[in-house]
Amino acid sequence: MIAGTMPALNEALQLYFRGERNLGLALAVYGLALLAVAVWLWRTQDGGFGLALMVTLGVLGLAFSGGGAFLAGKTPGQVAKLEADLKAAPDTATEAEYQRMVKVNQLWPRAKLAWTVLTAIALALIMLVKREWAAGLGLALLFGTTALMATDLFAERRAEPYTRALEAARRS
Repeated sequence: MIAGTMPALNEALQLYFRGERNLGLALAVYGLALLAVAVWLWRTQDGGFGLALMVTLGVLGLAFSGGGAFLAGKTPGQVAKLEADLKAAPDTATEAEYQRMVKVNQLWPRAKLAWTVLTAIALALIMLVKREWAAGLGLALLFGTTALMATDLFAERRAEPYTRALEAARRS
């Protein structure tokens, strides 16, 4: 690997993982907001709609806040290990990280398809199932699926330049 490629790779690495950490923090905040809405629903709503919405938002809120906090928390250690590996064995570490990112990039279409299918199910619950609980569940699912779609769209856009930088570094 030519030494001139390392600054470009390091810059791409820092940008990618900074975005990952910030996304984790945003997801944690979003999860807390969903929990706050669930508490508000508990205090103000009755019936199947409110109950289904409250319970589902509570579960989603816990998942988003916990998952986001985990993502934000693990990222600095992941970066430190990757930087150490790149310093100790640049070619091996670059190849391993490139192969990891190739696998990550292959998952985007499947993830977006999953969020699309879940969004369609949520809309069907709202529009076609004539039950109060179904509308609440569908609405809560929309809160989750749209956030997950946005998460993956942002992550995919961060991953592309990082993967290109890894590819350039491994060819050098």
